[in-house]
Amino acid sequence: MAAQAVKKKVVKVAPPPRSAAPLPEGLAAVRDALVALGFAVQVDAESGLAFMFEGGQYYVPAQGDDVGFYHLLFPNFWPLESDEEYGRALFACDAVNREAKLVKLHTVDGDVWAGVEALHAQPQGFVEALPRSLMFVQEAVRAFRDVMLAAQDAEEAGPEQDV
Repeated sequence: MAAQAVKKKVVKVAPPPRSAAPLPEGLAAVRDALVALGFAVQVDAESGLAFMFEGGQYYVPAQGDDVGFYHLLFPNFWPLESDEEYGRALFACDAVNREAKLVKLHTVDGDVWAGVEALHAQPQGFVEALPRSLMFVQEAVRAFRDVMLAAQDAEEAGPEQDV
């Protein structure tokens, strides 16, 4: 008598939901204010808040115990694809950082990021300043792109030759 193969039915069960850690009070207030302004906000108690603005994803990272410090980040807006481009990006960041209000550009793991760091006594101060901060970030990113594209155009044109 041939042994019959027994088919086992596998049932996958979703793990129980993790109990979400509560957001720090200041970050919760920022989330609520962003939602009131019409932003769709993604929340992670460990990493902070994420929201879309003008086609880019922005972050407000959690700052632990420093309740008066706020950081607005616009990461990965320019990928760096070569060592030469990395060098040009450092010069472009430096040029923009000298001129831009509030915004500082820097490189992180092969990309360029923009950030605004600020101190506010209350979360409402950060939220009130947010529209200007977003505008300043966008202006700095445009300036960075202009510098990078001008350097790229100059490199493609090559050195001028004497005739």
